[in-house]
Amino acid sequence: MAAKTLRQAILEELERQEATGPEEAVDVMAVRQSLGALEHNFEAALEELTRMERVGFVAGQIYSRRTMA
Repeated sequence: MAAKTLRQAILEELERQEATGPEEAVDVMAVRQSLGALEHNFEAALEELTRMERVGFVAGQIYSRRTMA
């Protein structure tokens, strides 16, 4: 999957899961698994989206959360 396509797929999946605020944040691993993306590719795409302030705990409209092990 191309990087741009994977970034768009992440955004769409977060929207589909209604991750529209910090309280509704979804687990990053669940998003990756639902997309069937390779971990390295997914992490790179998610990092790019975070830098662009499209996801994360920035001022965006959709959110992801990392599980601390």
